Parts: sequence; structure tokens; C-alpha cells
Amino acid sequence: MRKILFIALLSISAAVLPQCRAYAAVAAASEIISVEAEGFAPIKDGGRNAAREEARRSAYRDALEKALGAYVDGITKVENYQVISDKVFSQTQGIVKDFDVVREWEDDDGILYISALCKVSSAALDGVLGPAVIDALGNPRIMVLIDERIGDKQSFLSTAEGEVQRAFEKAGYLLVDSSQADVLKNIDLASARASGDDETMREIARTFRADVIITGKAYGSSFAQQKVSGVNIFGVRSTVQLKAVLANSAYQLGSETFEEKTKGVSAEDGAIKGFQAAAPRAAKSIVHKVAYALISGSAGGIPGRTVNVKIMGISFSDAKKLRELLSGVDGVTGVYQREYRSKNLVLDVVSDKTAEDIASILDEHGVEIEDITSATVEGRGIGGD
Repeated sequence: MRKILFIALLSISAAVLPQCRAYAAVAAASEIISVEAEGFAPIKDGGRNAAREEARRSAYRDALEKALGAYVDGITKVENYQVISDKVFSQTQGIVKDFDVVREWEDDDGILYISALCKVSSAALDGVLGPAVIDALGNPRIMVLIDERIGDKQSFLSTAEGEVQRAFEKAGYLLVDSSQADVLKNIDLASARASGDDETMREIARTFRADVIITGKAYGSSFAQQKVSGVNIFGVRSTVQLKAVLANSAYQLGSETFEEKTKGVSAEDGAIKGFQAAAPRAAKSIVHKVAYALISGSAGGIPGRTVNVKIMGISFSDAKKLRELLSGVDGVTGVYQREYRSKNLVLDVVSDKTAEDIASILDEHGVEIEDITSATVEGRGIGGD
């Protein structure tokens, strides 16, 4: 078996993605995705060696496409993979390992074909896929609020919350700094965390223009205690539960629960160690679920699918004209008025366009754009104050 490490810059249109005729399996233990790939190239002027190299490059691309599909499907069902395929394949480098040629043949038209068994590291694939996914989604804003308790007392150390924030930050998401949020808006976030009320959490997220709110609980409890060399040692069971919800529609993107058993010189010490171990594991899984739920089209109000538009200082007649304008835009399938109050208009625009696309359309028709996120557009109306 020949082992080759090949790094290919992918530049492939989703319209020409080849049909997958091969098997794909994710080996959890080794984190290896196995695929059967095929490549081809024309033999020009008898240059069989040149055609063979081009066919191998074609097979590498095919292997990466299939590995990517297997990797995404292994996390969540992707209903509209083509939404980001162009973006991913034009910006992503992938790593193919263990390129084992099974067959090479030439057809009657002078096309050289290569069939090979390939292995792709899922860890390497995730490392290169993540940034392209986040970029394709338009850098959604994330807010993390986790109620952390040790025994029956609320902890204000925010150990689990910090670990989850770091995981999303590492993945490339934009974060709302919850440590500063309560100061900026005079909101009691500790009480909000403790309440566990979903609508309260979503309202806080919307206040800070977050697209996704990560809520949950982290709780540790002592289940054993013994004295070792005169020192009390506590056995502590720590659990981290996370839930990701779209702030504007309440659609749940995913949930995760992880548990750790640890020891510490106090219940608090053991719980903190448990949170430090469980929270990153839960966060890593929820990061994937958020990204691929947003990509798949299964989330309903995903960035680039449903854009929340808020226009301030707009008259009723101009608001009506604006609704009619957006309804007539090619690719817009629905415009729903959520609110018109005190000359402020709030719309949900359902389309195949991004928030930036919608903002550009509004800007061309006299709306002064003031703020854009991946799923929201805010501006001041035609003839606004």
C-alpha cells in the first residue's frame, strides 16, 4: 500500500459534484473516514503519465468530497448541502491519507480512469472545514449563559460557561461577552441563568443582537468522602447540560449532556475539575450541531434563509411600500410583518439571500443601514428621523 499525504486546494462547483457511488464509513476509534474515490483525465498527445497525475488529483478531490459528506452526515442530516458547498470547496484545503489504487483503465474516448481506496482524518477535516463553515454562515453571534451550581448553591465562578465560550471562539464564532453584558444593559444575568426561562434567555440574546443562545446547567454534587493522610477527599459527580436555540425563532439546534466523576479536597474543588473536563466535550459537540443545523436548512430561521429586518423611523405608507418591494425580489419566498409600532417596522424575510444581500437591496431603496449580523438587518427608514 502506498501512503501519500496530499494537500489539495479545492475549487469545485456544487453543480458538478459527482455522484457518490462508493461506500463511506466513519471509524470512531481511529477518527478515519474511508471512501472509494474515482478520478479521470484525458490522455493528450499520448501523454499517459501526465493524464495519470491529473486523474490522481481528480481522485483526491473526489475523496475529499465524499469524506466531507460522510463527516457532515455523521453529525446531523444535511438536507441542503449545496447551500455552502461552493464556499467550502473554494476555500478549503483537505488532507487525504492512504491513497491505494485499486484499478486503472482507459476507455474508448482516450480517458484515463483511476479507482482508489482512500482514508481521510476526520480531525484534520474538521480543522479545515470549520472556518469555511463559519464564514459561509456569515459569522453568527453566540451568547452563552449557563447556570452553575455546586450542591444546592449557585456558583459564580462560571467555569463551565468559560469553557463553552472558548470552544465557540476557537471555532471562529463571534461571541457576546456575558461578563460585560450585565453592566452594559443593567441586566441581572445571574438571576436569568438561575431562572432557566427560555423566553427570558432569548430576549437577552436579542437585546445583544446574538443569533444563537447557548443555555444550560452545570451542577456538581459530592457522593463520597474519605480521609487520606489526614486530608478529606471528596468524590464529586459533575454534569454539564447544554442547549443551543435560535434567538429569533426558538428553534432548538441541538443539545448535549456530559458527566464526569472527579476527586477534590472539597466539593467545590472536585466540581470545578469536573466542569473543566465535561464542558469542553459538551461544547465541542454542540459547536458541530449548531454549525451543521444552520447549514442543513433544517433550522427554519437560519442565517441566509430567514432574515429579521428592523427599520426605525419609517411611516406606515413607506413600510407598506417596503414590504411590497421585498416581496417582489427574486428569490424571496415570504415577507412577514411581525410588528409596526411607533414608526418602527419589524419583518421576517424568507429567501435564499443572506442578510448582507437584503441590506444591499434596502440600501439601494433609501434605507440607511445601521447594523448587520448573520441573521438580522437594522436600519433607519426612508425619510427617517
